[in-house]
Amino acid sequence: MALVEASALTTVATSGPTALWYLTRGTGAVTLVLLTVSVVLGVADVERWQGRRTPRFVIDAVHRNVSLLVIALLAVHAGVAIVDGFAPITLLDAVVPFGSGYRPLWLGLGALALDLLVAVALTSVVRARLGYRGWRAVHWLAYASFPVAVLHGLGTGSDAKQGWLVALAIACTAAVVVVAAIRITDGAIADPTARAAALAVLALVPVAAAVWAAQGPLARGWAGRAGTPTKLLAAARARATTAPRAPRPAGPRLYHAPFDARLSGTVSQRQLVDGLVEVDLELRMRGGPPGRLLVRIMGTPSTRGGVDMTQGPVYLGPANATGLYSGRVTQLAGTSLRARVATRHGSRLDLAVDLQLDGASGVANGSLHASPATAA
Repeated sequence: MALVEASALTTVATSGPTALWYLTRGTGAVTLVLLTVSVVLGVADVERWQGRRTPRFVIDAVHRNVSLLVIALLAVHAGVAIVDGFAPITLLDAVVPFGSGYRPLWLGLGALALDLLVAVALTSVVRARLGYRGWRAVHWLAYASFPVAVLHGLGTGSDAKQGWLVALAIACTAAVVVVAAIRITDGAIADPTARAAALAVLALVPVAAAVWAAQGPLARGWAGRAGTPTKLLAAARARATTAPRAPRPAGPRLYHAPFDARLSGTVSQRQLVDGLVEVDLELRMRGGPPGRLLVRIMGTPSTRGGVDMTQGPVYLGPANATGLYSGRVTQLAGTSLRARVATRHGSRLDLAVDLQLDGASGVANGSLHASPATAA
């Protein structure tokens, strides 16, 4: 069982989130809140709600200004996503739905929400020429833009599994459902049968959305199923890959190199949903200082029967502190690997590992030679 072909060794340069990435997330969340406020104020305006100290013209003015702010923030949200460059999103993708190479359906819903709100704003400007009925028909698109925006946020957003975003989506949806129900029951639909049908649909929409979210954005593997390009998935998984966690060391003693040890343990391989392959080695050290060696190799299947590596974290240490030394694979050739590991305090080792692997039984045996790390 070959881990990787020597000529196929590759590396992936990764970096942390950028300020633009955080700005995209922030403007998306704030836009959802403001869109909810806009819908609620729109219903309050139509229903002629007013307080003792809040006349109707104030509600109307705030509704109009919040609606314009929603469109402005949507433009910033889309523009930042384009400039950030992490995902292949173009200016055309931001305004023409469902044509993007990145999560086309869910990104397209965001473009559709923007188009709907722009249509509402433009028709409001020419309301006198369009006529009340035409303007009112287009203005109903504001209600349609809300569920479209929520689906876009959960389907495309990187925070879909975060509790705060789920809570925010639930709160905003509940507010819109309540005011929409008030609007329907208070004369928006005159026919009793049609009104009952509209209320039934309104009640089913949150239930359907919850079922979809549980099986979609909140479920494992959503990034691949949503239409994220394979290259982005590989890069993201390479950043997030971690070895099995070990208990925090309680003053473990460092290894004194050079030393040799025999290795025995297990090898396992699994196919990931996004087309990547993961090979895990869990090895015990004997005949030298006791401890464990953990290696995880991730990459794409090679046409030559191995794996083209994109990430190779390595952990070494006593049984109660396997993570005492951590590092990465620096070279792979068949079932032999070289790695460099270090402690938090700077003690470094170069590891030479030669293995014999039995893929059928999952048994791994071999040898380890550790030497003081040479200069980088």
